[in-house]
Amino acid sequence: MPFTEHIAPFLRATMEILREEGRPMQPDRVRKAVSERVPIASEYLALDGHGQARWWAQLGFRTGEAASIGWMSKRNGWSITPIGVQALENFPDVKLYRELARQYRTRRQPNQLKSEDAPAAFEQFQQNLGYARQLVHGGRNLERLGVGAFDVTDLYRAAWTQSVAALDHWITREIVDRAVSLALQPHATRPPKFIKLAIPVEMFEKVHYHNADLGQTFRTHLEQIFGFMTFQNPDKIKEGFAHISTVNLWVRVAEVLTEQDTTAPVTSDGVRGRLREIAWRRNNIAHTADHDPEKAGQKSAITAREAEETIDWLESIAIAIQLALGDPVPTRNYDAAPTEVGTLGAVPTTPNEKRSALIRGQSNWDEESLVHAIEQYCPPRVAGTLLAVYRHAERHPSFRGYYFGQAVYPSVTAWFGLGSDEAAVWSIYTGASKSVLSINFEWMNNRGTSSDRLSGLADSLSVLPGWRNIPAQLSSANYARRPSLLPIALEHPGASETILTALNELLAVVEDHARLP
Repeated sequence: MPFTEHIAPFLRATMEILREEGRPMQPDRVRKAVSERVPIASEYLALDGHGQARWWAQLGFRTGEAASIGWMSKRNGWSITPIGVQALENFPDVKLYRELARQYRTRRQPNQLKSEDAPAAFEQFQQNLGYARQLVHGGRNLERLGVGAFDVTDLYRAAWTQSVAALDHWITREIVDRAVSLALQPHATRPPKFIKLAIPVEMFEKVHYHNADLGQTFRTHLEQIFGFMTFQNPDKIKEGFAHISTVNLWVRVAEVLTEQDTTAPVTSDGVRGRLREIAWRRNNIAHTADHDPEKAGQKSAITAREAEETIDWLESIAIAIQLALGDPVPTRNYDAAPTEVGTLGAVPTTPNEKRSALIRGQSNWDEESLVHAIEQYCPPRVAGTLLAVYRHAERHPSFRGYYFGQAVYPSVTAWFGLGSDEAAVWSIYTGASKSVLSINFEWMNNRGTSSDRLSGLADSLSVLPGWRNIPAQLSSANYARRPSLLPIALEHPGASETILTALNELLAVVEDHARLP
């Protein structure tokens, strides 16, 4: 079990303690209450690489995630929200932690790149704030020891600078992540500043002519644009987020902060003013060694408490910004089979050499592992149908490439040209228990394929077992579904001929349309 799942009892205890308290609690009080309620094994009491107890460091991350989806508040202390109370009641034991992980992953990082070396933006923000808090903690200890070899308060200045840099970096990543999500959803509403983003011809040609992955390519371009910007001034922060949202940022942030603690209401002017003061102090520390303009040759005074309050306040601002912006636009998950097919089961095999010319993006799987899974785990007729559909793709003139999935079992999605655009038309998902062929009506619809063409495709496939009612269901759902042909349909006599004929009719119509003047 991953270490983070061991934190589940601490997360539950924390939320239960906050519910019982009924008002904000300072983190130190929460830590003491949790440690008295939940036994902590010695390995979790051990310090991590930054001098913090492992269980407490992890709980800091998880409670930050809980706050970002509205279960908690970290303004003026920690408190639980009505949504958090409901979650406690709905998800017993370890299910609470798993639901937190699911909601956070789905709502806050739908387009997060899969990389062990790159934590999610908000997690990295929390890590950076953790480093700043450790500087404050170290400074306090040195002050108690009466260290005089250097100015201990410089540690508080370093923490102040670190926390501002953490917010700046998080904002950059948050803007890029949300912009990529928008780019991958053609029908999502776009803010005016997003529409006006300049795109180099080189980037267009990579995606349009050379099958470069749109998400990866656009991300690289955005990182070059926003990586050279600074997001410390409230006006610059608002301008940056205007690329991905039309929300009146600081007005909404003030409303969120006020909702979190109605005893201390905040105005948008108050939020902007506090940010300007923090940014000014950071610049003074960085450029003049915190020179006091009223006392020549002396530094401005700073205390551990001031630094700590600044760190806490910036964390609250980031959480409030997330809540103000709302959830990012969800992107397609080519690795996940449709929910109606259930758990397919893992297939233990590994990929070898890839045919890179036909493959989009990076993957854990390749053609060899996919074919191995189909042949080993599917009945002969099912395997024959799936392999016929797979081989048909690259022989078709509209074929644009395969995307091999990154889930625990091999999968592949086939892209085809659809007139003036491209779409992922079908996906094969394999598993030890069963394998399926999903027809991606939703994704084709989002790429501009007409409802008449989609209706014709659905009607052609409706002769297969399990699909008689699918055309009507798709029409009522405005084709926002990607139903699967299950093994009972795939092994039906003539299934491969029926499917390939339906696909040829769909793609032939699109090709003819594309050749019109």
